Formats: sequence, C-alpha cells, structure tokens
Amino acid sequence: MSSQTSHSPELVKAARAGVTALFFTNGALFANFVPRFPELKDAFELSASEYGLVLAAFPAGAIIGGPFAAWFVNRFNSARVASPGTVKLGVLLFIASIFIGLAEAGNPTTPLILLFVLVFAMGGATDAIVDVGQNTHGLRVQRFYGRSIINGFHAFWSLGAMTGGLMGMLATALGLPIEIHIGISGLIFAIVGMVSRRFTLPGQDRQVDEDGANAHRIHVRNWPVAAALGMLLVLAISGVLVEDMAASWSTLFMRDYLDVAAAWAPAAYVFMLAFHFIGRATGDRLVDRLGVKRTIQLGGLLVIVGMTAAVVLKDPVVTVIAFALAGFGSATTVPLAMNAADDISGLKPGVGLTIISWLMRFAFLVMPPIMGQIVNATSLLAPVAILPFAGIFVIVSTVVLTEKSTNQS
Repeated sequence: MSSQTSHSPELVKAARAGVTALFFTNGALFANFVPRFPELKDAFELSASEYGLVLAAFPAGAIIGGPFAAWFVNRFNSARVASPGTVKLGVLLFIASIFIGLAEAGNPTTPLILLFVLVFAMGGATDAIVDVGQNTHGLRVQRFYGRSIINGFHAFWSLGAMTGGLMGMLATALGLPIEIHIGISGLIFAIVGMVSRRFTLPGQDRQVDEDGANAHRIHVRNWPVAAALGMLLVLAISGVLVEDMAASWSTLFMRDYLDVAAAWAPAAYVFMLAFHFIGRATGDRLVDRLGVKRTIQLGGLLVIVGMTAAVVLKDPVVTVIAFALAGFGSATTVPLAMNAADDISGLKPGVGLTIISWLMRFAFLVMPPIMGQIVNATSLLAPVAILPFAGIFVIVSTVVLTEKSTNQS
C-alpha cells in the first residue's frame, strides 16, 4: 500500500470490503427488477414503443440527477452518499413495484403509469448519485493501495447484477408477486448497504493521486481531443449496447419470439451477466497478456460470432450461449474506454472520463424508445440482430488506440 496513507492497513482493507459490498448491492438492486420487465409491459398494456419510453424514465432520471452527484459528494463525502443512497434506491424500486402490482390487479390507469414513471425516474437519479459516490470512494481506497483495484469493484457490480437476475428469475418461477419480491430484495440489500457504511474510510474525500487510480495507462493516438473522445464514445456505447439490449429485450425475445416459458425466459440475461462478471474478473490478466487493443478486439469478435448465431439459428439454447459470449466480450469495453478517455493527452485527470460517462447516459436514454419503435415496425428479433453490428463497431473503434501501454505502480 502507498506510504501516503494516514489510515491503518486494516482500516483500508476493511474499506475495500465495504466498497465492494456497495458495488455488489448497486448491481443487485436493479437487476432484481429486470426479469420482471415483461410484467411491466403486460400490466400497463403497453405497446413495444410505449414500453421503450417507460424504460427510458430510469436513464432520464439519471441524466437529471447526475450533475448533482458532485455536490452531494463534496457536501457529505462519498461514503455518506453511497450508503444511504442505496437504501433510497431500494425504497424507490419497491414503490415502483407496488404500482405494477396495482396495475396487474386490474387498474392500469394513466395516473398509475405516470406515478410509476416518476418514481422510476427518481430511482434513476438516485442510482446516478450512488454510482458517483461509490466510485469516488473506491478511487479513494485505491489511492492508499497505490495500484489499480477499481476493476475488481466493477466485477462485483456484475456479480451483484447476476445475483439479482437469478433472484428475479427464481421469484418469477415461484409466482411471487412483484411487490413482495422487490420488497424483500430491497430490504436485504438496503441492510447490506447500511452495514457497509461502517467499514468505509472516515473523513472527507481527497483527490486520487496518479500512482493510484491512474496506475494503468492506455495510449490514445495523437488525434484532436474531440475526435479521440468521439471514437472512445463509440467504443463505450457499443459495449454497453449489449448490456442494454439484454436487460430490456432478451427476456421478451425469449418469451414472446422463441416461446420459452416465463420462468426460463430470463436465462439469456442471467447468463450474459454471469459471463460479463467473468470477463471483468479476468480482464486485467487478459490486458496484461494481449494488450488493451487486442483484448477489446477479441471481445468484439465474440459479440459478432455469438449474436450472429442467435439471429441465424433462432434457438433458445443458442441464444443463451450467444448472450453469454456477448457478455464476456463486452465486459472490458466500458472500463477500458473510460480509462483511455481519462488518459487523453491535454485533458486534466477525470475530464475525459466524465465526458464519456455523461454521454453514455444519453445513450441509455434514447436507446429504449428507438428500439421500441424498431420492434413495432419489425419484430422482437431486431434487438438481437443489432448486436453483431455493435461488435463490429467495437473492433473498428480500437483504431483510436495504440498497441503500447504501460503499468506504473
């Protein structure tokens, strides 16, 4: 660990565990909701385009709430933002599930839909603020280690999302009412979030030094800053498209297009999350062996091969395997794109990362309604058919990167 620390090694290790738990809960809370999305569509009797618009409320809330995250972190400190925010997110998702339950009981009224959208958007705003809080605290802990550990935190986010997806899948199979399911999961992870607060670092946050968060350098070509950021944004959005399509459409595709039983329909999403976690957990070792550029290109190739097979064969088992390959292939694209954006020459630390993160949220906002319109005009095969092109864009966008990369620790 870095000699700069004013905290004991035991306290810093405990803080690492606390931040890991916060990332895990953040992934698990929302992922519990995802397998129940088809019930949202059915309960409110939504068309595909209306369904896409309703789902867009969460990223819309994130865009609105995101700018306030820095103020909250500076005012209260990152740990005091992330931990209580986790509780608030659990409560908001529970309230949203109650509205779905009321609609399923025979009251899919317009005011009820609007209330759901409002609460769902508040959940998105809260999630954006919690995300900044836990990442800021993770980088603070990382500074005391003097080496990169941030990928491990994100791997546990993926593990939490996989766990939440499995919980949602089990709850659906058991026929558990959505409000009971989300209430139980929200309570469990809210408790974990509050307990995690006790293990975080005390005091105010400080700027992360270069020997910590920026230990791993990614070399970007000497292009104009806007051009380099634009290409890295293509890389990040192409990678996150796999996650978004899996979360928003894979369960519907399995259930309504491939006629898979509702209990098994979330399998593609769950396997995507599982292999997404494996990809992030092993990503640093792949980068060490292959380099940043080749690691990303290999991931893009896996997305192309897997999702092309799913489109051509239209088989449930093949689709599950395809989403697993796509999850593994896309796992490192967003972290490496953010890392590269932060390392662009001429930008202060954090500026490139902030720009990429902010623009990615706009992508999350516009993708669901656009895809909803496409599905209305075609079929549920469309969200799957678009993913091979995402893999192509992943590979093409690596032109902005050079082969050389260094580790400093």
